[in-house]
Amino acid sequence: MKNLGCASAMREAKFDTEELFFSITDHASTILSGNEVFVRISGYKKEELIGQFHNIIRHPDMPRVVFKTLWDHLKSDKPVVAYVKNKTKDGGFYWVLAAVFPLHDRFVSIRIKPNSHIFAVVRELYFKLLMAETSGGMTASESMMFELLRELGYNSYDDFMSDALLSELSERKKIISYVDSSEKICSEVTTPLGIGLKGLLGHSQMLMRRYEQWFEKIGLYNQVKSVFEEKGGILRHLARDIVFLSLNASVASYKVATGGETFGVLASDIRINAKENDRLIGHVHTLAQSLSDTLNELIFTVSALSIQIEMVHNFIQETLQCNVEAVSSELSENIDFLVALVLIYSEKLNALQLKMDCSIQESTKTLNQLEQQVMYLGYIQVYGIIEAASNTDETVGFGGIFSQLKGLIGKTSEEIIVMQKMGITFHTENQNLMAEAHNIGEILNQFQTESDAIKTMDV
Repeated sequence: MKNLGCASAMREAKFDTEELFFSITDHASTILSGNEVFVRISGYKKEELIGQFHNIIRHPDMPRVVFKTLWDHLKSDKPVVAYVKNKTKDGGFYWVLAAVFPLHDRFVSIRIKPNSHIFAVVRELYFKLLMAETSGGMTASESMMFELLRELGYNSYDDFMSDALLSELSERKKIISYVDSSEKICSEVTTPLGIGLKGLLGHSQMLMRRYEQWFEKIGLYNQVKSVFEEKGGILRHLARDIVFLSLNASVASYKVATGGETFGVLASDIRINAKENDRLIGHVHTLAQSLSDTLNELIFTVSALSIQIEMVHNFIQETLQCNVEAVSSELSENIDFLVALVLIYSEKLNALQLKMDCSIQESTKTLNQLEQQVMYLGYIQVYGIIEAASNTDETVGFGGIFSQLKGLIGKTSEEIIVMQKMGITFHTENQNLMAEAHNIGEILNQFQTESDAIKTMDV
């Protein structure tokens, strides 16, 4: 019997990549509902799960600090994503990437099968966390978790979970080929409920395709974020170098025997211009940080929407395959919660796009002002070179100072141009997506109307 128990513990439950499943719990983590895939994989009967705490499927291999992090987010009314190893009724196991979303007085948890390179890293990380918990408790485990995440290049758990969700969804889309949902509906549906669900299924499929456009733009979002963060940092260093050079020019002007006044005026102009450049670049840097934060939030929102709308689609499809004849309160509530989640995140996506558009326009405006300042600094540099060439006192080194200034101006201009081009490209793409959002809004309205119609059917 002992050997049979060990065999069960080592057996992984069947969970296909194209499958998703969800559960809905209250704030105490009591399971209120879930779809058929959840029931099948867990190995329990549905009546054995409903009313139980979610830890009925908790696996002992899971570090407690992961659940602490999960609850810290949920108690703050924030969504959270985590890799979780769960236990089946017979003692087997299955891994999921769980995305948990607070919604009113409920939590909606959507799970997919993990396949990305991050998953392999996480399993090793979890083993280290378990060892830390064994020797030093939760405090040691939590400290180690954040240290290990920093070693992997993440500034916070939020950065990690956003990247994990994006990586798993991207890998999933590579593995799964598109299949028309109507092909999976074997029998003809003629009941009012079936017709309503088929209409909802059609609109969910349309939304999946539409939101795929946003998902495909995530590469551009990451590129914009990377360019603005990198170039903004370079510009700050260049601005400080120009300020420092202006101070050198001021000191050098006092050493010139004849014509020192001219060099003094040039040095003063450089210093005034450099300080304004520094101010503008500081503003660009602040805008870049704000844009980066907004882009991080947008990437997570797009990823969340992608998994949410697919869950709606799969659940309706699963329901139709069961040949359901009548509306149950559970069916109505499940559809209501899943659709409500999509609507909330759709509104959030629209708000983030508007915020991004304002940020990128403000950044472009500031970069254009900076370009004018640098252009004027170039005139000063050319005049300085001419003055230095006509000055016989070579010990001061004004020629070298203005040559250095020329190099700094050139580098600054190059970085500005890269950011300007990226800003224009991003603004154009974002405007196109905002226009597309209007069409999606019409589909969402129909989506909600059909969902509401199902709620009004007889239970």
